[in-house]
Amino acid sequence: MAGWVSSARAVCVLILFSLISSFTAAAEEVRLRLKGGDFEIVGDLVSFDGRTYVVLSPLVGRMKADASRFECIGGACPNLTTTTQPIPAKLAPLPASGKMAIAGSHTIGHALMPALIEAYADTLGLSVSTAVGSDPKNTTVKLTSSDGRHAGTIDLRRQGSDTAFTELRAKTSELTMSSRPIADLEATGLAAAGLGNMHAPTHEHVLALDGLVVLVSPDNPVVAISITDLARVFAGEITDWSELGGREGAINLYAPADGSGTLDTFQTLVLEPNGKQMAESAKRTSDDAERSNWIIADPSGITFASIAYQRNAKALNIESSCGLISRPSRFAMKTEEYPLTRRLYLYTPGRPKNPLAARFLDFTLSEQAQPAIARTDFIDLGSDSLTFRDQGARIAYALNAHDEDFDLDAMRQLISEIAQAERLTTTFRFKSGSVGLDNKGRQDIERLVTTVQSPKFRDRQLLVLGFSDAVGGYDENLRLSEVRATAVADLLKKSGVTNAIAKGYGELAPVACNDTPASRNYNRRVEIWVK
Repeated sequence: MAGWVSSARAVCVLILFSLISSFTAAAEEVRLRLKGGDFEIVGDLVSFDGRTYVVLSPLVGRMKADASRFECIGGACPNLTTTTQPIPAKLAPLPASGKMAIAGSHTIGHALMPALIEAYADTLGLSVSTAVGSDPKNTTVKLTSSDGRHAGTIDLRRQGSDTAFTELRAKTSELTMSSRPIADLEATGLAAAGLGNMHAPTHEHVLALDGLVVLVSPDNPVVAISITDLARVFAGEITDWSELGGREGAINLYAPADGSGTLDTFQTLVLEPNGKQMAESAKRTSDDAERSNWIIADPSGITFASIAYQRNAKALNIESSCGLISRPSRFAMKTEEYPLTRRLYLYTPGRPKNPLAARFLDFTLSEQAQPAIARTDFIDLGSDSLTFRDQGARIAYALNAHDEDFDLDAMRQLISEIAQAERLTTTFRFKSGSVGLDNKGRQDIERLVTTVQSPKFRDRQLLVLGFSDAVGGYDENLRLSEVRATAVADLLKKSGVTNAIAKGYGELAPVACNDTPASRNYNRRVEIWVK
């Protein structure tokens, strides 16, 4: 019986290979032929990075092929004797027309999503025109080809993150935007409605990162505020600037409207851990840009908003309960170690069946979209780097850790490892006691492979360093951090990265306090360094 199954499988494989080999190539197609063999893959050449071909085959879908094992045949093939620069990824041609709806977060929908729509249109040579509805938060975007043909319509509705999930349930939007993760109750309701597991990587997509910045007037002398005091300010318990080291004068509060993902994030990270609620006296609007303008005009005002809307207001440093002071830098937000960092999400009911929605989703998560994200002042998902010398404050804080969380010899070893290295912003985080990657981590593996195989990093040593929170014994946490580092290194190795060394350092070098669940989450991580 086993022999029959094996023979049948072999026959199926031969039939598949025969079908692939006999497929007639179109103008943009290439043939990837196995060197010294009879196997061929036929399809559109999506990208080539100097090492790996990515081909979209009409029979077997998207496939990768190692250039050292396959030869490329066809007019669209790169010339390997002269080509040294990667061929950028191409999108499949857009159908003659299509229509889709995107709904949810005002923070994402105000500037970021329009910028992504324009960037997407540019890749296809399309022009964009926008009509504002009777409600200015609703717009209709039309895509037009260079010869004047209608190429698509996108309805963009920016009514707040809460509406992302009501629209999914009502099946009135193919893509929805949220500036907070879906709540368990919302996910349960959508699953019951037949929309599947909203936490699955096919449904939950990390679009970008963001940091909530605490904004005051440029003339305000206050430079930092603790999370505890921040909670008390917005609860209406601290009412005068002199209580924060500033000049005497009443504090005027400005906050997002109810239903805003920005407000939900602030409540989760600041108010709820301190047992506080938003003061009734706060002036409300869901428009981050409008609140930023109010602050610039009010020397006594304070608000919180996305870093993309800081404008000319001054952002305060954030002091954690254990004395660690975090500056609202883009590097700290990319590593997700600034304490008010958040992820910006797209949610879908699985892979979109609408061709326009599917193509647009692919674009928003691609490398091509990252410059558009950065131009809007949100935090893109590409890797940046920072030298050891530029992280002195973090190392100094680590050297002052409690004795039970510290090992001097291990700390010396860590410093010797990274003293001549650069840290990449790509950082992997884990649930308590877990070694599995979350959805962003899965996305980041692919991006990290592209980064470390680029000419800048290709010939350098890669350090994959694991860390833990302080819950549990020191030795147990050391072993767990080693397992996490090894898990990431193994995933990189499977993708062709063979110059990675994995090590674990347990509770050493925390990047946040270990006194709340949110803070401990920052410390359960794997960092990537190159030297």
